[in-house]
Amino acid sequence: MMVTPLKRPQRITTTVTENMFGNTDLGTINIQRGRDHGLPPYVRFRQLCGLSGARTMNDFAREILSPEARAKLKQVYGTPDRVDFYVGAVLEDPVVRGLIGPTLACIVGPQFQRTRDGDRFYYENPGIFTRAQLVEIRKSSLARLLCDNGDNIDFVPREAFRLGRMTPCNQIPQMDLSRWKEF
Repeated sequence: MMVTPLKRPQRITTTVTENMFGNTDLGTINIQRGRDHGLPPYVRFRQLCGLSGARTMNDFAREILSPEARAKLKQVYGTPDRVDFYVGAVLEDPVVRGLIGPTLACIVGPQFQRTRDGDRFYYENPGIFTRAQLVEIRKSSLARLLCDNGDNIDFVPREAFRLGRMTPCNQIPQMDLSRWKEF
């Protein structure tokens, strides 16, 4: 399993779109949620994120590469200023080394950062751990966890979620728990 590449669905897996909530699906719920909360259209969020506005669906071509998807948007919505935020955002092709498009990356990334920074228990906040303890914590990894807890595991990818060269477990850094010893 550690050497099998991840297969990403083109957009959203049918398990979520067709089977999750019986007669309705998550996409429909999210579109309706956006309308209920009065979210501006997709094109407005694009502008807030520094992307170009749009007069035609083809103006989305840099972010939504599929001409078929853009044609479907025209058929369903008519003009760019009517495209629901959720629909446009989900149709965007992912940014480099990402799973979401540029509009969601612009919104979600900073929100995760604010959530992390606002968490008083976040481990990197001042006063929680010493510098020496933080150095040790940063050595932890899923690769190390697999080596320490798996049965007969001698090699793992250094970045366990990425396909790559297998590394011997004895070359994966270990935490030195003596940094928590009170003198």
